[in-house]
Amino acid sequence: MAKTMAAQEIYRALEQEFRPWECTEVFSTMGLQFDNTDVVRKVYTATFVSREVLEVMEGRGDTHCLLFTHHPVSQKEDLMHDSPPVAQDIVERLKARNISVFNYHIPLDRVSPWSPGTNLAKALGITPYEAFYEQNLVRMGLLCHTPFTTVSQFAQKVRETLGHEIKVYPYGDEQLIDGKIALMGGGASNPNIYAELREKGINLFLTGITWAEIPWVARNHAAAKEHGVTLVGGTHYSTEKFAPMEMVKFFEGLGLESEFIPETPRLQEL
Repeated sequence: MAKTMAAQEIYRALEQEFRPWECTEVFSTMGLQFDNTDVVRKVYTATFVSREVLEVMEGRGDTHCLLFTHHPVSQKEDLMHDSPPVAQDIVERLKARNISVFNYHIPLDRVSPWSPGTNLAKALGITPYEAFYEQNLVRMGLLCHTPFTTVSQFAQKVRETLGHEIKVYPYGDEQLIDGKIALMGGGASNPNIYAELREKGINLFLTGITWAEIPWVARNHAAAKEHGVTLVGGTHYSTEKFAPMEMVKFFEGLGLESEFIPETPRLQEL
């Protein structure tokens, strides 16, 4: 039977597992974001702190809960600008139902059994063999062996796994080099990785955001094309959702009832 646990005990378990002091953060918030309960009866996990997530939680009717998220904000509606802070009405509704919010962004991104990269690879049925792409003092991308020989075969597997259309930018050969690919959930802003990937014998990179109208993404397209690396976009949410899905097991391991809340991917990001 699931138990009730002191909130501080949960936070200590999260800190021990993820060691947030070993990284830096791009958001102003890391860890406890909204402190609305001292005891937790149930943990919800999600990728973003969104209105969509809150409405699902309200439909459950639970109180004295913890919402654990990867991001401390909602999904972007305007892809050209930073995400706005959590809306004030959401803040008030969380408080009214004694729901605290805790987020780990970079600590969860770091390659581990809980990370977006690890669990995206697991969902795709492919095997990581090396971590790459260092940001904020951690490595968060993965190089993987796959059973696939072509871009088309791998792309179809991604479609089936994510459950929606994806976007393929065929800057490299149709044939995968030795069946290997690279992946990183969300978005990878450093254009220097494409030269590195070719040096490592990889000609396909799977990530979340590939919409070339965004300036930093446009730079990545130019670098990927220059070095012959095909880009595959799967949306920010869909390439990261497998991490909070896996985190359900972390909280269940503490004896807590836990549930993942899905969200709607933004296909404009492709």
